[in-house]
Amino acid sequence: GEVLKEATKINMSLSALGNVISALVDSKTSFIPYRDSKLTRLLQDSLGGNTKTVMCACIGPVDYNYDETLSTLRYAYRAKSIKNKPKINEDPKDAMIREFQDEIARLKKSLAEKGTGVAKAPKAPKAPAGAAADQEVIVETEVVEVERVVEKEVVVQKVVEVGITEQDMAAIQAKVEAER
Repeated sequence: GEVLKEATKINMSLSALGNVISALVDSKTSFIPYRDSKLTRLLQDSLGGNTKTVMCACIGPVDYNYDETLSTLRYAYRAKSIKNKPKINEDPKDAMIREFQDEIARLKKSLAEKGTGVAKAPKAPKAPAGAAADQEVIVETEVVEVERVVEKEVVVQKVVEVGITEQDMAAIQAKVEAER
């Protein structure tokens, strides 16, 4: 009596697991029946989630177990056909730091495209070669501190003509404010 009930429940759970595996393999199916048994509910993250899963198929070479062996191998083949789309588990702070680094790289690239040099380390301002006497050099230093561990220093050197128009000066100030 007890063994029969237990075997029935195990077979029902394995059948529900087979249905979930079939639904995951079939790209046309939008609903995956994880709630059909406790086993599929427990294995939900492992089967269709963000993990790598290993399935061990126990088979035997004896001829009277041929049907069971074939059924097990088919089951394992369907499980092997599951395609997950894993995503990197990343700390939100690390993601923000990565986004800021990407933004800094993008801004450096846009500065380089516009012909403005980006210095690696702060240096005393010098007039560039061939600069006229009516030009001045502006050096801005910005220190960005993240969690008191990562410190980034960005030095931007710009050559501005003294006889610049008010519109150009306003545009440059807007860019400097945007970079801060």
